[in-house]
Amino acid sequence: MFIYPSVLLDQRSWNKFIKKQVLKGNTRQAIQSYINMQELGFSADNYTFPILLKAAGSAPYSCTGLALHGQTVKTGCCDHVYVQTALLNMYASLRLIDEACKVFERIPEKDLVAWNSMLDAYTSSGQMDIAMELFDSMPIKDTSSFNIIVSGFASTKRIESARIIFDEIPVKDIVSWNSMILASTNSGNMVEARTLLEEMPKTNVITWNTMIRGYLHNQLYTEAINLFDKMKTGTVKPDYLTITGALSACAHLRSLETGTKIHSYAISQGQASSPHVVAAIIDMYAKCGSIQNALQVFYKSQVNDIYCWNAIILGLALHGHGNAALKLFDVMKEKRIRPDDITFIGLLSACSHAGFVREGCQLFGCMEKDFRITPKKEHYGCMVDLLSRAWLLDIAFQFIETMSFEPGESILGALLSACVIHEDLKTGEKVMKLLIDTKADCLSDGEYMMFANLYASCGKWEEADKWRKMMNDSGIVKTAGCTVIEVHGKFHKFLAGEFANYYHD
Repeated sequence: MFIYPSVLLDQRSWNKFIKKQVLKGNTRQAIQSYINMQELGFSADNYTFPILLKAAGSAPYSCTGLALHGQTVKTGCCDHVYVQTALLNMYASLRLIDEACKVFERIPEKDLVAWNSMLDAYTSSGQMDIAMELFDSMPIKDTSSFNIIVSGFASTKRIESARIIFDEIPVKDIVSWNSMILASTNSGNMVEARTLLEEMPKTNVITWNTMIRGYLHNQLYTEAINLFDKMKTGTVKPDYLTITGALSACAHLRSLETGTKIHSYAISQGQASSPHVVAAIIDMYAKCGSIQNALQVFYKSQVNDIYCWNAIILGLALHGHGNAALKLFDVMKEKRIRPDDITFIGLLSACSHAGFVREGCQLFGCMEKDFRITPKKEHYGCMVDLLSRAWLLDIAFQFIETMSFEPGESILGALLSACVIHEDLKTGEKVMKLLIDTKADCLSDGEYMMFANLYASCGKWEEADKWRKMMNDSGIVKTAGCTVIEVHGKFHKFLAGEFANYYHD
């Protein structure tokens, strides 16, 4: 039982104590402190409830917030403006927008905070048309009102609408610019995002992180690293998210040289102990081919974060070290570190690369049974890959048929690719039918080529030619392959068929 310090003798001290717990993210403890406060004869007031309602907004169950709402009514605090706004924000956080709207409508004198809170509730839930109606009806607006709308359009990838509102902002602050950059990156317009960055009168770390994350999401990894290098020369210093993003870009480019430099930079800036950075360093080394460096970082790190464990398990899986990945999982369980869905993707992938069919099936079976983790498409994909690599193609197809959701292109594509490799026409044609039924007339160049390759691998040349002709007749052009190489810290991209004269000293 928690012993409260002797200083907690009055209402104000209780409010401070509960607020401190909420700020630390200890939601459950904050609610329990409120219960204990009542048991000791204290009642919540207009300052206690806003704190508690903020905690309830991040609680896993809405019943806590509903109970607190009832308490505000019983104590007569529900008419206080701070409590009303806190109720509105709580329901919005819980995605109970109708309840939030009811609270908003009951506020007799709505101040700007209340209007913005309701606006934020609609935008956060993606209801932009209703949000715009509310925005247009607001008697007064401030910069935050405009920023909320721009951010909402950014989340829904409506860059044109975001730009219209952005241009109407009387006085733009840094949040305005960052929201517009986010809208551009979300819609894939990185040229516009970069233009906005160059036009900004002042930037902050969020600006740069948004840009780098945008480059990553749009697979512009070289640009992400170049921007990171530019940021280092300016006044805004990278934080752990910036470094994590840059390391991720290196991992995608398989650039060990640049990744090692960023690792050294992270150490010099005191960022190398962050759990997210450690996980990114491990991932970078593993994907760049240096599993030994990845293991060294993992074992030297004092971080027991699940992200770091997942990174090393995924790295071992990538390098075919199935036994080592499974042994690490045993150590995880001994240390009482609870696995998540990513852990099992790594483990199943490790079993797939190592050919551990029995172990993989056991792991898949224990996900829900022992850890209450519902398998996702990625887990089913790993199982299909595992069975396919073991030549159990018919069983893999039966496994797909037991899925409670549509298998999707990636799972069907993996099995079809295995059918091509193992020359299994019977199962391959079943997969083809599923793909055609799923995608109708929207087959990609890769799928047409796999259909053709399946028949070609089985000596059915007429059928192979038919599928190639169908691809040509549909106007689909096979996507050209490309590669990126690093020379002296510079990245160079080449498309298949290009001829490049590249000279260096």
